[in-house]
Amino acid sequence: QASQPVAPFPRPLHFSAVTRCAGRLCVPRCQKGLAMTAPQMPQLRPSVGFCIQTTSTSSSPGKWYVNICKHKMCEMPIAYSGKPVSRDHILTHGIGNMQVPFDIGSFRKVKERAEGAKQTTYCIDVIFNPLIVQLFMEDEFCNKMAQFRPFVINLALKRIEESIGVRLASDKVKLVKALRYKDGEGADGSFPREFADLPGNADCFDDEAPQRPQQQQDCDAEPLIQDITPGPKKPAIKKGFLNSGKNAGALYPEGSGEGVLPENAGDPMGWMPKKLRNTCKIVDCNAPEYQQHQKQKDAAEESNKMNKEFKDQLTKDMEKWIKTTTPDKWEEDLPEGTEPPVATQKYDVDYSRFDKLDDDVEETPRVEERDWYYDSNGQRRSLPPKSSPAAAAEKPASAEPALKKGFLGDNKKPLYPKGSEQARAPPSDEEFMKGLLKEEAAAALAESSREAAESRKPSVAVKVNESKAPDFELKEVAEGLQLIVGVPGLDSMQDVSLDVTERKASLEFPVGTRLKPLQVELPVAVVPTKVRAKFSKKTRQITVTLPRTA
Repeated sequence: QASQPVAPFPRPLHFSAVTRCAGRLCVPRCQKGLAMTAPQMPQLRPSVGFCIQTTSTSSSPGKWYVNICKHKMCEMPIAYSGKPVSRDHILTHGIGNMQVPFDIGSFRKVKERAEGAKQTTYCIDVIFNPLIVQLFMEDEFCNKMAQFRPFVINLALKRIEESIGVRLASDKVKLVKALRYKDGEGADGSFPREFADLPGNADCFDDEAPQRPQQQQDCDAEPLIQDITPGPKKPAIKKGFLNSGKNAGALYPEGSGEGVLPENAGDPMGWMPKKLRNTCKIVDCNAPEYQQHQKQKDAAEESNKMNKEFKDQLTKDMEKWIKTTTPDKWEEDLPEGTEPPVATQKYDVDYSRFDKLDDDVEETPRVEERDWYYDSNGQRRSLPPKSSPAAAAEKPASAEPALKKGFLGDNKKPLYPKGSEQARAPPSDEEFMKGLLKEEAAAALAESSREAAESRKPSVAVKVNESKAPDFELKEVAEGLQLIVGVPGLDSMQDVSLDVTERKASLEFPVGTRLKPLQVELPVAVVPTKVRAKFSKKTRQITVTLPRTA
């Protein structure tokens, strides 16, 4: 999108060898000893367009006026194909993707601070094709192409910065409505200036640019490559100076005093932060204290395991015994040993195949064996020597054994004729069941004797309120049947159970009403799902409506 200079178009008559230099009109300098001829060319005076005002953001601040002018010798924008585009193409697509030919003139000072102005004011001319300036001033086109005006302004400001090195602020650009051309010719200064030959064949900004001092041509030429390797120097320390009589011995007999001894010097846990070190405790699994606690823990776990196994052994067949003594009242009445019908079993799964699988044995982790450990301060300690079997076997030869070898060979009678009574064998299942049945028989006998003893005591008569059956009336109505039950002790339908089938209606009442359950056989079939019940607190009656089946 950046506009690049194109081939130079014809210049004014009084210009000699005019070339294109950084987007502006300039005249090349004459070399020494060369004479240049100036061909006659027509004058170049642009037409008035509009004027904008902005400020400089570089090191030398000042106010700048940019005169946007037009001239027909400035070509139309050029497409990527290298051909100028038409007016219709610009009206449709704009100029964002094209090369826009334009030119700038030399800048000039309008006012200086020495003349009383707050800051120096400059003025410069920029020339575009007449169509570009015309479209810039048309609001209808610019409203359609919102980026047209910023693109043209940035194009001119960028070329000014590249040519004369002055950066102008694009965000402070404003249109000068009082005039269309600044610092022009004529009585009112609105007539554009002519692009004239630069005085003395110098560029327009040569006076403003700093002059560099000329280098001396007669100075001696320095070599391109120079050896800067330093020569041999005397060593700062003489070899073997510590072996002399004066300096013989250690360099620092008592240690160097330059450093500072840290707070945790000599602490094996000094690498740990101080706060973390004070709030934690080092525990080594190989320490005697830890081993003692671990033995106590293992002993407690072993005791709990044995108690659990004993409890499981006692309660193993308890459910089976309870089931044999108290049969389930909801269980189907079948002879003992009868398997349930196959139709009632949903699945038939055989788990015997799992008996052939081997049990997975977890490998115990290998315990590291070492004869040392770390204490709570991080210091390494050695474990006390353990008493080995070999050391225990080494006893003084003079000590006589507690039992003489072969003492049982001379005995005429066996030591335990009937076997040892210290450890009896556990009873078998049959013996255990026999003992349990004997205990149950003894308990039943004691219970019967206790009941017989209580029957001999004089009884005391206690009057108990007996329950009575409620009064009811069953009659036929238009819908079907209607059952009216009198409940004198009932306050609400709460806790009243009503169960209706096609041929029977059942009612159960709370215990406080002292009413027996009521069952009424129905003469005709009814619809149980459409039964309605209503309680009258005034008459103390329950009215049940039983619709007849169709």
